[in-house]
Amino acid sequence: MMYSFHLLAVKINYMKSILQNTDEITMFERTAGSSTRTVYQYRDRSTNQRHVFKSTTPTGQELERIYLLRQMAKAKLAKYQRIWDATFVMPCPILDLRKIRGKRKPFITKELFDSLIPCSNPKAINRPNPYNGIVFRSKSEREIAEFLDSIDVPYKYEPLLQFDGADIHPDFVCFIAELGFGFIIEHCGLIDKGDYIEKTIFSFRLYTSHGLLPGYDFLFTYETEAFPPTSAYFESQITRILDAICSP
Repeated sequence: MMYSFHLLAVKINYMKSILQNTDEITMFERTAGSSTRTVYQYRDRSTNQRHVFKSTTPTGQELERIYLLRQMAKAKLAKYQRIWDATFVMPCPILDLRKIRGKRKPFITKELFDSLIPCSNPKAINRPNPYNGIVFRSKSEREIAEFLDSIDVPYKYEPLLQFDGADIHPDFVCFIAELGFGFIIEHCGLIDKGDYIEKTIFSFRLYTSHGLLPGYDFLFTYETEAFPPTSAYFESQITRILDAICSP
């Protein structure tokens, strides 16, 4: 698995920021008579006082949310740090995530990504390639999905996007949760066929005419009937756009 240097650094910095900006929460069970209740405890950083709340109270529910968030961040940080240590010699750099987010106004925002409905393309699938509950149109698209899953980049397959009345179903709309925006992947299968060439040209012109930047807002991958791509090809192309998006 090829992990983008910059994406991995973003993920590590993001998980560290969660732990740095939230209070340590302790969960334990408290027994009173015959009943047992879950309570959450934290120590106020400013006063150093300890506070305990039942999970049934509004404050207790908020502490439960923070507790689960921190548990997730700890587990993911440990995972990403192991990958970093096994892949790169240098220590993970300290990043200004706000600066990276502000490099360019994104097209795929969190609001847009959340609103998209996957698998919205009504076109029949002639060569089904099922994976993880989704039926992909080709082996290549399935391999792209497998790689995105392996590097923890969420995606929606063939959702409906509308551009001033023009409807299009991108192969993948991806989202980098740590930065709050995403990008599009279009796989151009059988690019040596006339109809595929026309579709590719149409999509490229549509994206660029609406201000999307190739290699940053969207990525095109290609194959021909005589030369099908390898999984290493997809890994290198997706890693390249991730490095462009996530670099400081």
